[in-house]
Amino acid sequence: MDILKKYFYGLLPSEQEDEVRRWLAENGNSSEVDSTFNELLDEQQVEDRNDSSAAFQKVCRRLGLDEIRKRNRTRSILRWTVSVAACLVFLSIGFFGYRYVVPVEEVVWNELKVPKGETAELLLPDGTMMYLNSGSRITYPSLFRGDSRRVFVEGEIYADVAHDPGHPFVIDCGDVGVRVLGTRFNLKAYDDAECVEMLLMEGCVQMDVDVKSHVKQVTMHPGDMLQFDRRSGNMDLRNFNPENYKGFYDNRSIHFFNLTLSDIASDLERLFGTRVVLLDESLARTRYFAWFTNNETLEQILASIDVDGKIKYSNRDGVIYISRR
Repeated sequence: MDILKKYFYGLLPSEQEDEVRRWLAENGNSSEVDSTFNELLDEQQVEDRNDSSAAFQKVCRRLGLDEIRKRNRTRSILRWTVSVAACLVFLSIGFFGYRYVVPVEEVVWNELKVPKGETAELLLPDGTMMYLNSGSRITYPSLFRGDSRRVFVEGEIYADVAHDPGHPFVIDCGDVGVRVLGTRFNLKAYDDAECVEMLLMEGCVQMDVDVKSHVKQVTMHPGDMLQFDRRSGNMDLRNFNPENYKGFYDNRSIHFFNLTLSDIASDLERLFGTRVVLLDESLARTRYFAWFTNNETLEQILASIDVDGKIKYSNRDGVIYISRR
């Protein structure tokens, strides 16, 4: 609808804008709004991941679609339509030019959220295999279009990316972006964790990290482990042995590489579905190294972490309390 597009670009007088806002409040889920939404989204699309995310939010906000979409968030799988316009494909056969109208398949965005204490597997439309750890979430399309294959992730994943040099695989985690062609890696980027961690087993990836209003780019190779501390802005690139690495999908393996007890407590809470409370804030910044590969219990993990004898824990009414000795 032309009037909606004029409203989006601020070309209407104020009294007409008020009329449009009232109409949107009553008809936000109509096919006319969906069609205009997709046209505006196509016009706003750009290659840069930050700009494209901002463009999507801009269209939603300006058309008042944020609240409309929130009303439907009780669904376990959230879907919205992107780029549904049909295109005309012209095929020339010999001297005669036959015209065919070929509708473009609708792209549907899906969301998979993994409950605490569980893991999940997901095969993406390009053949990429994703393993999602407890409390993780991924938003992905029903098919990939354009020059890249983009998904949005919050949490921890192990990915075996299908090789396609012409269409890089892009993972958007908010303040961290990953660009790959075909590789195997473990990415851990929970929103409530201070540490973002990437371990690269095979291939090559480019990490784009937002550090205090600017983006740092780091190219990683097999055996590289990158840790980004959101609190301090520090980035630490070190080596590990991929041959000895076991992912969380393999017998519930767990690793803590120089993590604070605060992040460890959050991880254990997600992995075991049990609330873990730090009673002594001075322990939160204490860092630990630990690796568990035999499906250890929560109590066994806590006992093993306490190698320096600084902490003690108790279980009261199903809640784990950690304090200083």
